[in-house]
This record gives sequence, C-alpha cells and structure tokens, in this order.
Amino acid sequence: MFNISFPEEEFDLFIDVGLSHNAPHTRETLSINPKAFVIGIEPNPESCQSIRRLNLGDRFHLIEGGASDILETIILNMMSPDPGTSSFLSVTNILLDQGYSIINKVEVPCFRLESILDEVPWQRVNGGSFSMKSDTQGYEVKVLLGLGPYLDKIKDLQIESTTWGQYENAATLDDIKMIIDPHLEFIKEDRENAWFKKKS
Repeated sequence: MFNISFPEEEFDLFIDVGLSHNAPHTRETLSINPKAFVIGIEPNPESCQSIRRLNLGDRFHLIEGGASDILETIILNMMSPDPGTSSFLSVTNILLDQGYSIINKVEVPCFRLESILDEVPWQRVNGGSFSMKSDTQGYEVKVLLGLGPYLDKIKDLQIESTTWGQYENAATLDDIKMIIDPHLEFIKEDRENAWFKKKS
C-alpha cells in the first residue's frame, strides 16, 4: 500500500510524525545513526515539497498524509508564517494574535499508523521495536490511537504534550498518559514536549 523499500539488512526503525518543512528530527536521526531507517509522515503538501528537496537518501521514506485513528479525509489548516503550525484542529485567537494566519485549507488523506507498521519486516528490525516522535499541533491522541497493537512495540517516544491553547480540543499530557500508561513510562516534560520509554 505504501510502497516502502525497507533495508535488506538489520535496521533501527524510527517513525517521525509531523516533519514540518525541514524535518529536523529525521535529519538528526539519520546523521547520528547509520543503521536508522526513518518513515516520515507529513500532511502539509508544501512542506512535503521542501522535504523532498532535502534529498535525505534511501534510509528515509516520506508519506504525504496525516496520521489519525481512522481512514478518512480531513481538512488541514495551512498556516503562515511557520508551516509547522499547520493543524487538523481549529486555531484559536491565541495563535492568531501572535501573527499567524490560515493561508489555505486542503483536504488530506489520513490513515492509521498501524497500516504502515503492518508492512514492516519486523524480523530485520533491531529489538523488534521502534522509536517515535510525534508533533501534530494537538492531534496526538488520534495519532496514538491509530497505532493499535503497535503501542507495545514503542521503545521510546517524544511527543507534543501541549499547544499552549493555540488549537481547539488539543491533546494534553493527561490525555496522552491515559492511552500510553499501560505501555510506556513517563520520563519528563520540557516546554511543549514529553518523553516516554518502554516499561521494563
């Protein structure tokens, strides 16, 4: 379905949800880990064009679309001046008052991360588990619910835990913990992100 060309040798799997226009997390992962293979999910079509121009190589696979809990098409609010603030959620005056504006609304195909992970050759994945980063401007609960049974295969997670009131109905740290507490241990929260690791 996603036509991903996985490495033939053993590799470390990373899932990067919400890359913005310059994929900083993916670029760092690829630069420090020669065994890394990153699957990136980005819904903003303009950001996807920018990411393709980075030529990140054959250890990276970009999927243009959104991660959600069901297969559906959702309207994405494309924001300016920072495309990384684009969101499936409605923006509030808190964000608009900071100089941001909606420049376009586009329909984006969304899918469950479970459907991507079903295609992974797990026998070649180191430890049979993966690392994940999610930064979707408040849509994290939908992203996590779309993992299904693969929540058990996450070894470490960095996830956006607050949007400071910039989006309506955005996920909170408590919302996130309710989903992943059976699987992952909370490590820390720093500004808008939280870190978790697999429970021993």
